[in-house]
Amino acid sequence: MKEHPYLQQLREAFGRSGSVLCFGMDPVADRMKIDTSRNLGDEIVRYFSSILGAISNRISAVKPNAAYYLQYGSEGLQALSKLTQASKKLGLPVIIDLKAGDIGRTSAAYARFVFEVIGGDAVTLNPYMGFDAIEPFTGYKDRGFYILALTSNPGSRDFQFSSLDSGMPLYERILGTIGSWAVQHPGIGAVVGATQRDFSTCIERVLQNGHSLPLLIPGVGAQGGSYSEIMRILKDRGYEHGYVRINASSSISYAHERFTEVGFDEAAGLAVDELTGSP
Repeated sequence: MKEHPYLQQLREAFGRSGSVLCFGMDPVADRMKIDTSRNLGDEIVRYFSSILGAISNRISAVKPNAAYYLQYGSEGLQALSKLTQASKKLGLPVIIDLKAGDIGRTSAAYARFVFEVIGGDAVTLNPYMGFDAIEPFTGYKDRGFYILALTSNPGSRDFQFSSLDSGMPLYERILGTIGSWAVQHPGIGAVVGATQRDFSTCIERVLQNGHSLPLLIPGVGAQGGSYSEIMRILKDRGYEHGYVRINASSSISYAHERFTEVGFDEAAGLAVDELTGSP
């Protein structure tokens, strides 16, 4: 049976780099080494293109968060589109972090924005409104869909750890449902935070479906999660590494704030080595 196009794309990018690191390209103008008196979109593109030039052979995806670009209006959107295309030319899958979760025509409009206007390969989605919120995206059959299951923020405990009548935490139910949706829509995967003590439980719950799903794992670097510990857990459970992406954003983008003796692009490379334990 032929592999789903997005899963194949993930595996091929992993095969080229041997890395599961995903770079979160989230622009914050006052932290960037840019000239804000010039066109901001062009400056954002220049900044992140320089970083990509330094680290593209050590990462296997990028994840621009749409909100960071929307805050800068049309110039920000222009930058998002250009960086998406630049990343794809480097063979890097582009995950648009949107966390969309509406229904009907609204959800279809979000899908068109992500996949047709911006050109993303995958998107993050919120399942709170059920499969109605996911289905319009799955019409783009060759793309990826990362559904929030257990997030890395402290507020995740407000709802995600709530016990159902069965005693199962809500996040486990969500993971089980994601697995059932993925049977019909193989591009579906899950977002599971690296900072959660229940990370191992999440991996075991996914594998109960009989196969590995695409995983997007935020929370390493500035948020305190450990790349090496995640990799150890995945290896111990025989998880398909090619389907996994561990995301780091500000710890790479703004590494020059710590590595002050080098340029921002070289600093990003040092941050990648620090995160992954590479020499």
